[in-house]
Amino acid sequence: MTGSGIYLIVKPILYAIFGVRMFGVSPAYFFSRYTTEFHIRDYIDGLEWLAKNSFTGFQPEVFKPDRLNEWRDGVRELADAARDLGLSATQFVAHFLLSTTRDREALCSNSGIEEMKVVAEITSQFPNCKTVTLPISPFSASPVVIEKSNDYRHLWDALCRKLLAMDEIVKAAGLRLAIEIVPGSLLGGTEGLLRFYRETGNSTIGYNFDTGHAYSSKECLLLIPAKLAGRIYGTHLKDNFGNENLALLPGKGSILWDRLIDALLANGYEGSFDLEIASSQPDKVFEDYLQGKARIMSALSASQYRRQKEEMHL
Repeated sequence: MTGSGIYLIVKPILYAIFGVRMFGVSPAYFFSRYTTEFHIRDYIDGLEWLAKNSFTGFQPEVFKPDRLNEWRDGVRELADAARDLGLSATQFVAHFLLSTTRDREALCSNSGIEEMKVVAEITSQFPNCKTVTLPISPFSASPVVIEKSNDYRHLWDALCRKLLAMDEIVKAAGLRLAIEIVPGSLLGGTEGLLRFYRETGNSTIGYNFDTGHAYSSKECLLLIPAKLAGRIYGTHLKDNFGNENLALLPGKGSILWDRLIDALLANGYEGSFDLEIASSQPDKVFEDYLQGKARIMSALSASQYRRQKEEMHL
């Protein structure tokens, strides 16, 4: 086994024992460099800069449905390239499955079920990657039908069935499902996710904490780590001003990063801190991601919770 292969195996243990944190990037790093037309080859080419700049994780993504087979055929090469560079996939984002929750027709069909099986197959090729993230689409109500109370309950039940079906596929592959709540979705927000847990009794589906989505949806960000303690499986860390779903680098909006990172640590979050910055120009990507990482590292350094734990062990 190569040295980098051994490192990938022991790295999660080192993080758990010594509190070393992973820093990664979401798919936004790749589409900021290569546009949303990116191919798996672009992912492979984009890894080297991450490794050279002390990032340790990245998030593979299928953005468009017609790229699914390309990813299935090429995933082994990507996984090998990441391993050789000492990088880990932190979650696999099934962005193209947004369409499965976008309207009544999609919800009440088997849309996405077979595709999720392929996603699980692809994700399983990445060592230590245990999370498949399913974004929940903004809901598009029919332009000719006025939804009534019984209609809403029917839609809600269909959403619950869809999520449970996706969860069963992911669990069968030895993985776990995370939900990313996009503003305007039928799920609504973290309160909707808690309602889903209560009504279905599901104990395995988690949450991908996209700070920009939650903040622009008027959620109280500082309470989310406590509300969903133990259920936060990953992050998309980005900034905005709470009134538009932007993906600015941390520090360029009004999110209170020191307090938010402290809340995540205090509520047991041990996953990767993954940046999701939509850079305005390809030539700004490197600068944006380095600045974003520096801001999160500063918040970790300033963490009162971390200092209290360190003092307890002195």
